[in-house]
Amino acid sequence: MVTLGEIAAAVKMDVEVVRRILSEQPGTRVPKDTADKVFGTARKLGYDFKKLKIGKRMSARKEVFDEVLQQIESHPSWSRSDIVKYVKQSSEMIERVSNRTFHEEFPKDD
Repeated sequence: MVTLGEIAAAVKMDVEVVRRILSEQPGTRVPKDTADKVFGTARKLGYDFKKLKIGKRMSARKEVFDEVLQQIESHPSWSRSDIVKYVKQSSEMIERVSNRTFHEEFPKDD
């Protein structure tokens, strides 16, 4: 079983930074190529992403994205502004639900 320590050693980074990248912890800011390197190395080493619940989050994101695409495809007469409006409304709805559901996990910075 691959550990975060092994991934961190392979990418020559601190274990805590690797954990934050893999768990997509809010506030973690690293260049895209660095995040890609960490994820690629973790995959290559056989890391179990379910440990960090990333698989579940990615599945939920795909479901949302698929729903947005389905709505856009089912309304061929929508203009660009109609599409942007729909995406913004969807995003706002997700934000409201996330704030109610995950307020302890992802607290607002006051």
